[in-house]
Amino acid sequence: MPQKQLILHVGFHKSGTTALQESFFAQRKELETQGVLYPSVGWQAHHRVAWALARRRWGWKDRGGKTTPYSTWTRMLWRIKLSKLDKVVLSSEFLSELPLEKIQLLKKQVRGRQVKVLFTLRPLVKLLGSSYQQYLKYGLKEDYVTWLHSVLDVPGKSKLNPSFWKRHMHGDVVARWAEVFGSENVSVVIVDEQRPEFLFDAINEYLALPAGFINPEPTGSNRSLSLEEMTLLLELNKRFPQERGWPEYLTFIRNGYVRELTDKVPVKAGKEKLPTPRWAIEAGNKIATESKLKIQELGVKTYGDLESLDSAKVLEGEPKYPESIDIETIAQAMLVFKAATAKKFAISWLLRGLFAQFKKGLRSVRIR
Repeated sequence: MPQKQLILHVGFHKSGTTALQESFFAQRKELETQGVLYPSVGWQAHHRVAWALARRRWGWKDRGGKTTPYSTWTRMLWRIKLSKLDKVVLSSEFLSELPLEKIQLLKKQVRGRQVKVLFTLRPLVKLLGSSYQQYLKYGLKEDYVTWLHSVLDVPGKSKLNPSFWKRHMHGDVVARWAEVFGSENVSVVIVDEQRPEFLFDAINEYLALPAGFINPEPTGSNRSLSLEEMTLLLELNKRFPQERGWPEYLTFIRNGYVRELTDKVPVKAGKEKLPTPRWAIEAGNKIATESKLKIQELGVKTYGDLESLDSAKVLEGEPKYPESIDIETIAQAMLVFKAATAKKFAISWLLRGLFAQFKKGLRSVRIR
């Protein structure tokens, strides 16, 4: 009998991963009828599992960021081991950031299943603007051009966001996984934005599912921000007080204002998009050529047009940030707080606040 499989969808960031994860999560019951388990962990993706394995902090260092307990990963190992289904799928683009030793550890810990590795990939040039937006949602305070110089002036290094090249030196990342699991067990799907259905067609073929089985959810999330919305978020980041930590930023800004916009509010017609300077496009395509050649040399299976990776075109130009913002955009930002938001507060943060108020009350009593 064919060996049971663990399929790791390990990346890359901004390559349709959120859309796939939404569909996997929403259609997990249907997947089980086809012998595929997409483990439910309370979220659409398995990011916390990836963070636990990597011992990666989520949030700002020394300002409320937390490391996911390693037990989150070991519990998932048990679920994989106990599953009677032929295939188990884990999906988190944060797995693409794992160093070689962590990938080797993963291979050692997974028993009784053949590990298959799946990448979804967009051209690097098309990832620049969307990646910048993701870092803005993490509190980045620099404008787009400054950030572009940070990641492109010395490819492979970035003082502002070192994680960018852990994710997006695509050829090197694919090579690490191929070294551990073998090129024959690694596949790369190149996303075609002119054919949005291609990604799902390729995934259905990869998982040996009937054509059209996994399909996009009718209400997707995580849309791109307009230049006006980015300008507002950049200004919020610059003004966010140093004494306020990650839990507040996560609740009010990232999961509040930004998520409300990207998940529920369509971009108004006529709003400007973020353009990318010509020099950055040329630099990005040059780096992408090196990755393309490395992927070709590895001999991994590819779906889609590999040649498109270093010939991408995006909106070209110098970003000109607006000096004023539509009053509707401001209103939307102010209205996102609701009762449900309070449930997302970190308990530890609430307790610290209550304790601070308690101490303040004690001091006032003593003064009297």
